[in-house]
Amino acid sequence: MCTFTGVIESVKAVAYGRAASEALAAAVASAKAAGPLVPVTVVVPSNFVGLSARRLLGSGALEHGGKRGVANVSFVTPFRLAEMAAADLLLEQQPITNPVLGAAVRQVLAEDPDVYRPVAQHEATEAALAALFAELSNVDEAGLESISEEGSTAALLAVKFYRRIAAQLDGFHTEHDLATAAADRPDLADRLRSFGHLIWYLPAPVTPAIGRFIGEALRAATSSSVIVGVSGAPRADEPTWRACEAALVERHALSVPVAHGDSIISVTDAAEEIREVCSRVIGLVADGVRLDRIGVFFPAPDPYVRIIEQQFGAAGIPANGPDPQRLADSVAGRTLLGGLALSEQRWRRDRVMSVISGGPLRFDGASVRPGDWDQLSRDAGVVIDHADWRRKIEYDEQRTAERIAKLEGGAQSGSVAYQLQRLNDRVADGKRLMAFVDGLHAMVRAVEQADTWPTKCAAATALLQSLLGEERQHTSWPDHEQESFARVEDALVRLAALDAIEPTPSHGVFQRALRTELDVARGRHGRFGEGVVFGPIGTAIGYDLDAVFVVGCSEGLLPMPRRDDAILPDAVRTKSLDQLESRAERLHHQHRAFLAVLAAAPVGRRILSFPRGDLRSNRRALPSRWLLDTASALAGRVVHATDFGELELVDTVGSFASGITAAAHAGSLDERDLVAVGNDAAAGIAILDHELAVLVGNGWNMQTARASSDFTEFDGNLSARVGAEVFPLPGIGDRALSPSRLETWASCGFRYFLNYVLEVSDRDDPERTDEISALDRGSLIHSTLEQFIGEALRDGAPSPQQAWSPEARARLHVIADDQCLEYESTGRTGRRVSWRVRRDDLHDLLDAFLLADNEFRSSHLATPVDVELDLGVRSGDVVPITLPDGSSITLRGMIDRVDTTADGRVLVNDYKSGKGKKYDGLDDDPFIDGTTLQLGMYAEGAMQATGKSEAAAHYWLVERDGEQRLGYAWTDEKRERFHEVLTAITSGIANGVFAASPGEWDSWRLTNANCGYCDFDSVCVRDRGDHAEAKANAPELAVRVALSPKPEADRDADRELDGDVS
Repeated sequence: MCTFTGVIESVKAVAYGRAASEALAAAVASAKAAGPLVPVTVVVPSNFVGLSARRLLGSGALEHGGKRGVANVSFVTPFRLAEMAAADLLLEQQPITNPVLGAAVRQVLAEDPDVYRPVAQHEATEAALAALFAELSNVDEAGLESISEEGSTAALLAVKFYRRIAAQLDGFHTEHDLATAAADRPDLADRLRSFGHLIWYLPAPVTPAIGRFIGEALRAATSSSVIVGVSGAPRADEPTWRACEAALVERHALSVPVAHGDSIISVTDAAEEIREVCSRVIGLVADGVRLDRIGVFFPAPDPYVRIIEQQFGAAGIPANGPDPQRLADSVAGRTLLGGLALSEQRWRRDRVMSVISGGPLRFDGASVRPGDWDQLSRDAGVVIDHADWRRKIEYDEQRTAERIAKLEGGAQSGSVAYQLQRLNDRVADGKRLMAFVDGLHAMVRAVEQADTWPTKCAAATALLQSLLGEERQHTSWPDHEQESFARVEDALVRLAALDAIEPTPSHGVFQRALRTELDVARGRHGRFGEGVVFGPIGTAIGYDLDAVFVVGCSEGLLPMPRRDDAILPDAVRTKSLDQLESRAERLHHQHRAFLAVLAAAPVGRRILSFPRGDLRSNRRALPSRWLLDTASALAGRVVHATDFGELELVDTVGSFASGITAAAHAGSLDERDLVAVGNDAAAGIAILDHELAVLVGNGWNMQTARASSDFTEFDGNLSARVGAEVFPLPGIGDRALSPSRLETWASCGFRYFLNYVLEVSDRDDPERTDEISALDRGSLIHSTLEQFIGEALRDGAPSPQQAWSPEARARLHVIADDQCLEYESTGRTGRRVSWRVRRDDLHDLLDAFLLADNEFRSSHLATPVDVELDLGVRSGDVVPITLPDGSSITLRGMIDRVDTTADGRVLVNDYKSGKGKKYDGLDDDPFIDGTTLQLGMYAEGAMQATGKSEAAAHYWLVERDGEQRLGYAWTDEKRERFHEVLTAITSGIANGVFAASPGEWDSWRLTNANCGYCDFDSVCVRDRGDHAEAKANAPELAVRVALSPKPEADRDADRELDGDVS
């Protein structure tokens, strides 16, 4: 019942947009009839409406009776007005903040979660019950009883949990309490006297308590008036009139035409919508419309906020609106949350490095070096757990110290001094990194071990300031990051006040509460009033603009789909004695906001945009039912969704290319340039002759060249750039080449170029290693067998007919275990479960090797004489090769094992892990198109090292079932063929021929046959297979022909020809 009997001077219903603005200007002017400093208070639906109205009134665009300006005019929301009116009444009670409410909900769930027991720890449960309390706190006792009487499980649970949460909040007041206290105070008129004339501007749906307070305030004020915005759609306006009735403001009949759009755009997806909007905004500016008089509104922030920020920025169009970044995404937010989460993430290396590299961290008064620390921790093989960090970093320091000692004990030179400096720096970096991780671990533990909100928040604040420094040290930071740091500290201050409700929070609860506090917008993109305004449709009611764009006009977005609330369903809401609104009724709010946005601009500048689908998900959309209303109005007939695509009045943009070509104004400088180049190309002007070729010439050249049959620099033809400094000839001076390097070129020239010329390599992520890699497994087998055979040679190798003893077998397994520990210590063995299996497999493999070795030595009467025979890797004993053209190269490598036979031959064995299917073709081609050169080089090197005149070389496939040794005797014919292949490879490298050789398409692996295990598969040209086929006959690639052996008939013909010539 209304306590005050004052009369509201006027209640005026107006259309949204300029009509509402003019009504407000008239009401303000009327209130100030006695003088320009007469106080006026305007109650607005949102702060943004207040800012917009203040700017418009102050601009002079709405002079009324020669009066203008906003001196002594205040703009407040209904809730803020209630706070100001009741500020002195609830001093002994604190307001319920989000952290306080969250703590109360968690406490209730901890005491007795009831039906929510399975999901009691889930953040969504906490959020849902907090929302339940927020809604039911606006329902009086009669309404709560009515809901309970509904009798359903949902109704009883809703009231039960509401009462339990409310009991936890004794000593705090709700919005309902505040509004009721303000409305009931007998001296409200005195309290509001300084507010002057009260204008309720564009009433929006409010709670019953706020509605009652507004009604009391309007009648208690010195004078008052109401300006009601209507859309003309009765069902959309119904919530507004219900808010008025809550304030005892009678409905006023007003016939307002429903606003419609003036034009419709149909584009492919959301990104194209905003690109088209940019183009049209530029057109509006060219027509004299100010940027701050243009608005872009959408039904949902995702994905529009992000796209608008990106594309308006690219176009150079100033804009202001919601920030797509959350406070948790700021430097302070992500650093604090990331640090606190490290324990539950078990201090994974990549997670720790994410914290280190996530901001300008400081340690011991100096900035940290994330790049150096990242590489060091990778090299050390750190995987997971704080103890693993210490073990691996200390082990790396030990290995580095051994290298330092070895270098210091040898001959000194400038190169050695440089290496020593690098290694000493590495030791210092390792110590500093470990000190940082230890300190971080201690600070996180301090937060975990604190058992109250104040102590946890104090420890978290200390952690934040330790990592990023205090606020005074951030003067060089961007403004928004400085503000974010202060807001994160403020969030910790708010959380520190939760002790009264939740005395002993766990670390998980603390993290959850902090994440909730930081899950808010970081700020605002741009400054309000500067540039185009953008935002959700729901926040745009009350704007007065010169042009509006509404994007996202598709079903599922506009309107949003109706979903019932499982905790407080509509069937329960209807029993609240009209104090709760059903979810179904909320559809009308969005419709009213949509119509109000259209009315915000004059006829002729209301543009609607329909995204036909989402190119990323291949989903197609239907036009919004409200968009169809505009289509029907423009077409003069009812338009259905099935007819929409046939309407000629819709401006359909088929694609990006057609859109920028047909646009009257380019959306950005890049688009302008693309259109200019395209137009000239269509007119027959060569692309590269265009003045903008400097921007697109290289790209155009590249695409054209790759699609041609010519072998160009874009395909790996770098012959024009070959020079001594760029591509030194292989084998000159200290540039001896390994067979594996030459094999890489034979397999794929482009892989060679990336790997050995550009020195690009894949980085190891130890923490992502599920199991030991094939490369590391092979190295482990090699090192184990090398040490085993090496020890046997020192102790006296067994004779050919002598089997390995049980003692030797036991020693082999001890060596294997030691090697496994070495690999474990560097984090290369993957997950423990899979590693245990792999380690057992290794021991089985070694037992099988001993049996195979017994048979090999017996059948060949062979005795091992050397392991890891150094052919120029660490020594100067390279293998010189004179090629048929008279040039010479030097090769280097390490032979796994060398045996000699009773008849004086030398046998070379190169251990290989894996099944080795590629070696099955050795009988047909001993060098398999240049990809198996090791045996030839090793045979030459072994004969050179041992002085033997005959040799045989084999790959020993230690993991293969059946025949394990594949190879051949080294003959003059094979030597001749070896030299041919080497000539082709070295000639190709020296001449800068680095063509990709992808092979056929492998539909199983979804890549080319030669690319499945290549580190560069993901960065190589997508159409490499088609390109390689097109260039197969390029003369520059003839050098690769020699890699494949000639048919026997051709070789016989060559021999006959050589005989004739001779």
